Amino acid sequence: MDGDIALADVERRLRAYGAALWGSDPPLRPLVGEGDPAALRPRFDADLVRLPAVWPSLDLYRAALAHVGAHRKFSRPWPAKGLKPLLTIVVSLVEDARVEHLAMRRLPGLRRLWAPFHRVEPSPSLMAADLLERLARALFDPGYRDGNAWIDKGQRRFFERPERWDDPEFSLRLGGDLAGDLGKTRVHINARGHRVDPAYRDDNAGLWLYDTSPEPPRDADDPLEAVRPEPVEGEGARRNGPPQASPSSAPLAVAETAALRPVARYPEWDHRIGLHRPDFVQVIEALPEHGPPLDAPADPRLVQRVRALVRHAVVGRPVRLRRQKDGDDLDLDACVAASAARRHGHVPDLRVYRRVRRHGRDLSVLLLLDASHSTNDSVEDGTVLDLERRSADLLAGALAAAGDRFALAAFRSDGREAVHWLPVKRFAEPYDAAARGRLAGLDGRWSTRMGAAIRHAGTTLAAQPTLRRLLLLVTDGEPSDIDCPDLRHLVEDARKAVRELAGRGIDVVCVALGGDPQTHHGIFGRRNVLPVDRVERLPEILPAVYVRLTG
Repeated sequence: MDGDIALADVERRLRAYGAALWGSDPPLRPLVGEGDPAALRPRFDADLVRLPAVWPSLDLYRAALAHVGAHRKFSRPWPAKGLKPLLTIVVSLVEDARVEHLAMRRLPGLRRLWAPFHRVEPSPSLMAADLLERLARALFDPGYRDGNAWIDKGQRRFFERPERWDDPEFSLRLGGDLAGDLGKTRVHINARGHRVDPAYRDDNAGLWLYDTSPEPPRDADDPLEAVRPEPVEGEGARRNGPPQASPSSAPLAVAETAALRPVARYPEWDHRIGLHRPDFVQVIEALPEHGPPLDAPADPRLVQRVRALVRHAVVGRPVRLRRQKDGDDLDLDACVAASAARRHGHVPDLRVYRRVRRHGRDLSVLLLLDASHSTNDSVEDGTVLDLERRSADLLAGALAAAGDRFALAAFRSDGREAVHWLPVKRFAEPYDAAARGRLAGLDGRWSTRMGAAIRHAGTTLAAQPTLRRLLLLVTDGEPSDIDCPDLRHLVEDARKAVRELAGRGIDVVCVALGGDPQTHHGIFGRRNVLPVDRVERLPEILPAVYVRLTG
């Protein structure tokens, strides 16, 4: 049956259908929400079943009611307090599959009802929503072959011993293991915006008790205890790095989860289709935690030299002064007027020169540091990030002393829904002890989704009322992220972002501490890439780069 179907029109038929399947007749209520009705998912509790008020077909209503009935028959709710969203989502998905297979044992015809809604096909995508939808099909259909190691593992373990499906704790154990494996890949789950697929499945809120504390563990084999996150583990496990022994062993870049604040969504350029994907990437502002005070530069003469260089850099708005007694060029209009006056027998005005002066320092610069995991690499004098911090501190102190408008921030990414922007100093803030503490507290984690960071920096710079606006990006690598196996995609997006800023009158320059030069040239342009052959020289080079760019 095609076309939109109203729940009110088929409620009696659905209640009779549910009673025939499961011998129960729970009240049905319409579920109304904003946006596309097709995006709504059923919901149930001990007393009610809520279904969308309008849905595309009667078969979808029947599939949903059969699925909810299977939960009411075979599931039991678990306490959710203290469990991570990723864990509850994956456990719920395994439980969906478990109760459906138990239902199909009793009523084999349900397979024909549910199977048409499992239409997803294998793909190389590593985005969380795609992985979860493909796992849902793999656990429903034993003949499905995906090729992704995580999905294949889940399918193999789910079907290897079907007799365990009768135990509800099977879903906790298998879901906990799969959630742990997925968490190690740093795939980001947007728990608030997560949507269960296929569409007939409920939102799984009925599987969890959110207002009660979990029971104390009975023994070491308690499945809830086995999958509960350890409180000492940091969210930012370093890429390919060893596990952290305790939270005090390394500084955290964000003090508390409450410090995370979504601030913007940006498009991302898809070079394969030649279009932007609107609102595809989310930028989250994460205020850095204060770290130990940065050491003063070992060479005081370097500080004085840098400050002198910055102070004498010519960064003001040019003003042309005409009809001057002396200057660098002739003022052609004054010359013509003087020649005409002489021909008419008048005394000419001998102020026939012009010169250019600059008044004030008319520049805004945003210094953006790469704080991805690769900046933890060791160099001669610490790590790459240590040198970035010392160089930024040296340049920022000189800019503050000269009175230049500047901001300082860092960035990293953990998937497209979590591009972290770490503000160290905003344009309106002083570069004081608090800002230096935030700079010292930066640590290196995750990946480098460069395009979104460049766009957010451009939004910040575009609001500055100065003649010149400069984004100075310091990075040791190339664009990459955990949910994007196509590296060219992020390179092309970063290149598009640089062009977008150029169209708004914002210069983007890259100080490259490593990576492929050809990739950097493709993103920023050959003239706008300044390679640093020895990272240890960055504290000396970065201020000189600034002077060269603004002179």
